[in-house]
Amino acid sequence: MASAAAVAVALVPVVYLAVRTSEAGWSRIVDELFTRRVAVLAGRSLALAAVVTAACTAIGVGAAFLVTRTDLPARRFFGVLAALPLAVPTYVAAFAWISTVDRFEGFWPAALVLTLCSYPYVFLPVAAALAGGDPAQEEVSRSLGRGAWRTFATVTLRQARPAIAAGALLVALYVLSDFGAVSIVRVDTFTRAIFTAFNVGFDRTGALVLSTVLVVLTVLLIGGELMTRARGARYARVGGAGRPPIRLPLRAARWPAAA
Repeated sequence: MASAAAVAVALVPVVYLAVRTSEAGWSRIVDELFTRRVAVLAGRSLALAAVVTAACTAIGVGAAFLVTRTDLPARRFFGVLAALPLAVPTYVAAFAWISTVDRFEGFWPAALVLTLCSYPYVFLPVAAALAGGDPAQEEVSRSLGRGAWRTFATVTLRQARPAIAAGALLVALYVLSDFGAVSIVRVDTFTRAIFTAFNVGFDRTGALVLSTVLVVLTVLLIGGELMTRARGARYARVGGAGRPPIRLPLRAARWPAAA
């Protein structure tokens, strides 16, 4: 009952958007929709989401691996430090960057700011998954002759796949919805274009159409993630309750990894 009420409340803005957009009439919607500007905004928004998601996945998974599955010095300290970017709004981070670096604007600066602010969305669930993974499956893999690193790549990461996918999806959705960073570093994405159309250009219909396209893109993104999930895959712990995970020695790379 509570979940249904939450979903109903969350759908209120979507229903309002659909009603208001339909009031403009199909001819006006088509004129606003099938334009080069909408295509450019869609391409740039999706490209930014793809770049940031890929970078956040690499950083988040790598940091989670170092903190939970290696003998990295001061692992707990780094675990807390890696989550701190969530406390910094993207517009604050972007303002700090443009105040420090000359001509800090454009697509790649926006990707940098969003990556550094968003990778904890991947790090936190993946770190939890790696810390609570099933050591029994890894031990079976090691007993069959696979080395520690091969076991991690073929067994451990497969167990953490749902956490990795969920974190990556959160990052992609966050990037599509972000307004602060892209507005400060001057990148035209859907959010900035919607704000400009509604508050500066007084183009209510254009803003509604762009908002609808953005909602459709997010729905397609969520649907795509659902379709890529492995059917019938099992990720639950099947043994070894209470045992700590296997930690891999970094050896000579221990202090470089900390640096």
